[in-house]
Amino acid sequence: MQRLSSATLQMVPGHIARPGYPRDNLPMRIVHLGAGAFHRSHQAVYTDDIMQAEPIWGMFSVSLRNPALAQALGPQDNLYTLLVRDNDALQARIIGSIARSACLQDDRQAVLDALVSPQTQIVTLTITPRGYHHDPVHDALDVNDPDVGLDLNSPHNAGTAIGLLAWAIFQRKQLGLAPFTLLSCDNMASNGKVLQRVLEHYIDHVQRDLGDQGLLQHFLDRYACPCSLVDRDTPTVRAGDLVQAETLLGLHDAAPVVTEPFSQWVIQDWFSAGRPPWEQAGAIFTAHVLPYEQMHERLLGGAQCALACLGSAAGYKTTHQAMQVPEMAQFIDSLMVDAASTLPRLVKPDWQDYKARLLRRFANVAVERSIPQLAMDTTLVLPGSIIQPMQLRLAHGLPIDRHALVVAAWIRCLTGLNERFEELFLNDPLRDELLAAVRKAGGRQANPHDLVDAVLQVEAVFGTSLPQDMEFTRCITAALQSLLENRVVGALSALNAADSVQ
Repeated sequence: MQRLSSATLQMVPGHIARPGYPRDNLPMRIVHLGAGAFHRSHQAVYTDDIMQAEPIWGMFSVSLRNPALAQALGPQDNLYTLLVRDNDALQARIIGSIARSACLQDDRQAVLDALVSPQTQIVTLTITPRGYHHDPVHDALDVNDPDVGLDLNSPHNAGTAIGLLAWAIFQRKQLGLAPFTLLSCDNMASNGKVLQRVLEHYIDHVQRDLGDQGLLQHFLDRYACPCSLVDRDTPTVRAGDLVQAETLLGLHDAAPVVTEPFSQWVIQDWFSAGRPPWEQAGAIFTAHVLPYEQMHERLLGGAQCALACLGSAAGYKTTHQAMQVPEMAQFIDSLMVDAASTLPRLVKPDWQDYKARLLRRFANVAVERSIPQLAMDTTLVLPGSIIQPMQLRLAHGLPIDRHALVVAAWIRCLTGLNERFEELFLNDPLRDELLAAVRKAGGRQANPHDLVDAVLQVEAVFGTSLPQDMEFTRCITAALQSLLENRVVGALSALNAADSVQ
């Protein structure tokens, strides 16, 4: 079977969308560090959308260590298939916005040349939170990281993304080139601020060795590091996906991407140079990303946390299975309505549409979301997605029964058995402390009051003041009692029935 490429593109069936712009000698104005499946289902797709009308924003996609993607895309002229699955519907599309791909370790000079090219106006990143080498305790670069240490000792031969960017900033200054924008697209709060902070510290460490004591101030004065919020599920491609792409195209594609219809990109409108009109493809430009992060955390994060905790307690395996239960679907809808009352004014007009899109997303059986996987590291998401909205609602005299039921379900799961008497494994950074609290209360035989009282003493999750709030404690205890007496569906029914009475 022939392979997808520029030469075979005309063989793709006519109903499959493909680049409507010439791809020969595409101007490369965007360099992307951390090329992977998410980048190709998200930023590259938004860029492909706007290039249909303005084909000047070609991307150079760079893998920092793994050459597999560049090896797969290169023979295809960097074309690939995007498979969008929506329940039983499947939509295929050929993406052409990537003009070139490379691996830093195999083609270092080409990457450096792109970073110091006068054409380059934006560097986007999906390097995972670990790739920033950020020490959150001190809000600083983790200089004790071995990879960072190697770069600090040899900044001209940097291997980390941070070191590579600092070297490019230095080179551009030496050459008198205009700055580019550094746009983080990693899923972490205030990602642009984190990127700016670690670069600031890195440059401060190396500017003397580079012979340019003004480099740090140059960076701070001229380089924009906007925050952004990104979201789109992009599961790992399986063998069946390769076969499906071949069947649809009649060509072999070594690098298809599978994703869902939902996609979100919110970008702080702060750029050092020009930018693509991504808003024409659905991106949101705003002065402040934080309110959207809060909406994302409290609606999406809260709903996912609820599905993880209540779903685990009931013995469901996937979010789709849980959302097929009418009581669960109604509860998740109402939980997001409660969470919306705590949102800042800026995003108030947008939350209802966002909620509707999330409900459709949760019901999409074509993109599986494992409840055990969602339940991992619950203590990292519970404070922001569930507990903070509870505090805000309490402060305004609003009921917290729905959020309390999520916390109660989580505590129920800490006992190690779901209501089907199946063992639950606790995968959490606070595992030992949580299990010690359950044992202190009396284990699986503990009464709800003692169990809640013991778990609420875990300060890393609840702080010191909330456990003293009698209404907070009462609501969680009552919710746990309802779960134990009525099981999950019964407890949900009781809450939903109370809504209909009101």
